[in-house]
Amino acid sequence: MANGDAKAGAAMDGPAAIMQMFQAAHATAVLVGACELNVFAQLGNGARDAAAVAKGIGCPERSTRILLDALVALGLVGRQRETYRLAPLAEAHLVPGKPAYMGDFAGLIGHPTLWGGLGRLAEAVRAGGTVLPEHAETPKHPFWEAFARSSAALAGPAATALEALLHDWIASRPKVRVLDIAAGSGIYGYTLLRSHPNVELTALDWPNVLAETRKWAGRLGVDTGRVKYLEGSLFDVDYCGPYDLILLSHVYHHFEPPACRALTRKVAAALAPGGRVAVHDFLAADDNPGAAMFSVVMLVWTRKGEAYSGDDYRAWFVEAGLKPLGVHPNPGMPTSFVIAEKP
Repeated sequence: MANGDAKAGAAMDGPAAIMQMFQAAHATAVLVGACELNVFAQLGNGARDAAAVAKGIGCPERSTRILLDALVALGLVGRQRETYRLAPLAEAHLVPGKPAYMGDFAGLIGHPTLWGGLGRLAEAVRAGGTVLPEHAETPKHPFWEAFARSSAALAGPAATALEALLHDWIASRPKVRVLDIAAGSGIYGYTLLRSHPNVELTALDWPNVLAETRKWAGRLGVDTGRVKYLEGSLFDVDYCGPYDLILLSHVYHHFEPPACRALTRKVAAALAPGGRVAVHDFLAADDNPGAAMFSVVMLVWTRKGEAYSGDDYRAWFVEAGLKPLGVHPNPGMPTSFVIAEKP
C-alpha cells in the first residue's frame, strides 16, 4: 500500500485510491514471491523474526525483512516489534498442507507468460488481441503444464460444487461416460469419478499437459481403470463419443464467438440423447467485475477471447440443438456453471 499508516484493506479516495490501483501489481508480486520462497511455511512452522525466516528460506535477512513488512502491509502477516505471526487468512490459505491451501496458484498468477502479457496491455488494445509470439492457442504451450500444476486450489472447490449440482442426475443413471475437454489437472472429471462408481472418464488435452493430468490421478488416488486420455486439439481431435456428460471448464473464454459456436456444435454432436454439457466460466455481467478484469487477461493472452454472458451461452446451446437448463453461481467465486441437455 502507498501509505504506510493506512490499514490494509481500508477504503481510499482521491489520489490515494489511484495510487493503490497502480501498486496492485506490487501486492501480487509480494504474494507470489512469498509463496515461491515458502515464507508462509516458515512462519507456520514457528519462525518468528526476520533472521529465522531468512535462515529457513536461504535469503539475506535484510531482503527477507522487507518482504515480511510488505506482507504486514497486505494484512497477511502481523508484527509486534521484531516478531512476526501469520494472520488468520494466511494461516488458512497459504500454509502448505492446510485443507484450503491456495499457495500453488502463485505458479499460475506469477507465470512469466502472464506477467509479460499484462505488461504489454496497451499494445494488445491497439492490436485487438495478444501481441505475444506464443499465446493461448499455441499448440502444446508449456504454460498449460504450469496451469495443470498450479490451478488445483481453485479447481478442487469448483469441482466439488459441480459434483453437487450433478450428483442426483449422475446417480440416477446406470453408467455415465464423461469427457473433460481441456482437462488440465483433471480434477473436475476425477471428482466425479471418485464420487460415482458408474462414471467412466476421458480426459482431453495436449500430450504435455496430460502428463500432469496423470500425476494428479496418482495424487488423488483415482481408479485409473476407469480413465482414458485423449491427446490433441479440442477443435481437431475426434472426441470418440458418444458421452453422457461433457465438461468444459474455463475453455470458451479463449476464443472468438464463431469458434465458440463451432465448439458447441462439436460438443452437441458428441453427446448421447439425454446427455448434458456443463460449462464453468466467468460470465460477463454488470454485477460481475471479476469477469471484466478476467477479459483483460484474455486480451493480452489470446487472439480474440473474452468472458461471455449467460445469454451468449444460451444462444450457442440453442443453435446447436441443446436445451439450456440454467445458470448456477459458483459459491464464493466470480464464476458460474451453465448446464444444457441434448433432447
